[in-house]
Amino acid sequence: MGNSVSVRLQPRIQDKELSGPSWAGKFKGSDSTRDLSGNFRLAVDKFILAMKEAGMRVAINATYRPVKRSYLMHWAWRIGKGKARPEDAPALGGVDIEWVHETVAQSVNAAKELMAAFGIATLGTSPALRSQHNLGLAIDMSISWNGAVSIRDAAGDMVKIDTMPHSGMNRQLIKVGESYGVKKYGGSGHDAPHWSNNGR
Repeated sequence: MGNSVSVRLQPRIQDKELSGPSWAGKFKGSDSTRDLSGNFRLAVDKFILAMKEAGMRVAINATYRPVKRSYLMHWAWRIGKGKARPEDAPALGGVDIEWVHETVAQSVNAAKELMAAFGIATLGTSPALRSQHNLGLAIDMSISWNGAVSIRDAAGDMVKIDTMPHSGMNRQLIKVGESYGVKKYGGSGHDAPHWSNNGR
């Protein structure tokens, strides 16, 4: 009998785990204002109280976020949205994730599933690799209300909000937030939930 030659795939590094939705449960952050930093925490609490007293609905999605979680969110979004190839994602110490599956389709699908698990599938811009979240200086909030409302700003003045949209993207509400020292995201892309101490 002749010698047969078998083609073998490049062996995967054994201590790495394939990407997928289970990674959303690792390196968890916080959705409590208690984990925000110093004066920013006080400013956020006052702003949220003012919104609730005005009849607005406020749901906190995230406050403090570890760097490792930011890394996972960033690359899941970029790969899932087709903005980067799975093999382009650099390694990060302490995060033993394997973004490259057996096929490109499997890699992209796993990234999409991870995006969905993080709740960022509809986000218009990629989560930052480094952000004010990592310092406890940012908060993601879903804000909504019906009709016209009146809210108290940091100076104690009542501000009537009677414009659209009824969300955190409302320009009148953004101005009220700034009076407290809570600034709406002003970077490129579309990040409706994001507020921070400096607008980044």
